[in-house]
Amino acid sequence: MHRILRKALEETKGDYKDALRKAFLDVDNDLVNNGGLADVGKWRKEKPQNKSKMMQMMQQVMAIKKGENPDQEEDEDLDGIGCTANVCLVDHKAKKLFVSNAGDSRCIMGHGGKCLALSKDHKPDDPIEIARIEAAGSVIEQGRVDGGLNLTRALGDLRYKKKNLKAEDHPVTANPDVFEYDLPNDLDFIFMGCDGVWERKSNEEMCEWLYGMLKDKKTADLKAVCS
Repeated sequence: MHRILRKALEETKGDYKDALRKAFLDVDNDLVNNGGLADVGKWRKEKPQNKSKMMQMMQQVMAIKKGENPDQEEDEDLDGIGCTANVCLVDHKAKKLFVSNAGDSRCIMGHGGKCLALSKDHKPDDPIEIARIEAAGSVIEQGRVDGGLNLTRALGDLRYKKKNLKAEDHPVTANPDVFEYDLPNDLDFIFMGCDGVWERKSNEEMCEWLYGMLKDKKTADLKAVCS
């Protein structure tokens, strides 16, 4: 992503918002057209996933729903691999902050003792997401896109991306929301986390926890807080 973003910044002549959006979409383009998917398959063989029993059970259920053998060894189903992305770009000179997000990873800011959400989750219960998904010919089934993903934007997950549609119109699109903020003088921290964090804590709870850690002399160091 960082290499693609650097190239996008050059191509957009430093327009951060356009560059961030272009970088997200270019990741999918690289997967499809520039050998990226083959690289993913190679990495997957070198470092296979250690899946929990719950994940194995869910995959077996999905296989049964598709009419497949649930006990068959998983093949190289590369079009089912994807990830969320949350990118924060800071322009110290202009005192601006740009946050780009696709999926349900999240970014928050603590400043002056207050908490501010910097990104928005993309989930199947959002009317904007539902409208795009249905317009693309897909459905929300049991809170999931086509009964599969429980998020509505992601890099990869190519099975949810249709060749006859623009990248922005896919049921699960890599097209991010991009937000611009003024960088406050009383900035204390910026925290980014995946859905596993936000399933346990709200934005405010995480900010409160972080402020508590930073006030404690034993954990005031940012490395200690992260660990």
